[in-house]
Amino acid sequence: METIQQQLGALQVIVAKQQASVKRQRFAIIALAGLIVAGGFVAAVRPAADAIFNTITCKTWNVVDEYGKVRIIAFTKPDGLACVGWFDKDGKVRINAFTKPDGQACVAWLDKDGKERINALTNPDGLACVGWFDKDGKSRINAFTKPDGQACVAWFDKDGKERINAFTNPDGNAAVQWLDKDEKQRIAAGTLANGTVLLPTKDETPPKKP
Repeated sequence: METIQQQLGALQVIVAKQQASVKRQRFAIIALAGLIVAGGFVAAVRPAADAIFNTITCKTWNVVDEYGKVRIIAFTKPDGLACVGWFDKDGKVRINAFTKPDGQACVAWLDKDGKERINALTNPDGLACVGWFDKDGKSRINAFTKPDGQACVAWFDKDGKERINAFTNPDGNAAVQWLDKDEKQRIAAGTLANGTVLLPTKDETPPKKP
């Protein structure tokens, strides 16, 4: 979805700035090295321990690997956006989780080429959805529950056309449908709220002449 891609692009820019910040911090660390050496005799008497903090408050939080590359970043924006991003060793976004000012919450997983492959979200109106995408970015499976109580799972072919869907409606009806490559219904199996079972089919191929 376009909004997620925009957030991913913003993350890439932020990480680039953070990488530069890490380099500047290295010089400060070198300057402090003398003080650390001077206090080395204290460490010899009392072993160093990991620092423990009750609360850390900051505008942006970064986690870097042993090579100084940013691997995790968390931040908030003045408009209300809150985001956490995970990056691989090459600096590419692999997981992105955020809440938007309008109330939407989303988590997206990306492949090594930076393409979104899975996302899960909830909307302010009550919609909840999980989507799976192929390597070309086309939707292949979509599962959701709607605010009115409908639940549905749909499967798509490599051309992005819906081929199978299964759903339950708030009125008690439930059905599974199979569609052809032109997205025309060919088979439908369902049960109605009153207990009626339906199994209509539609064959688009005319019968052969004897």
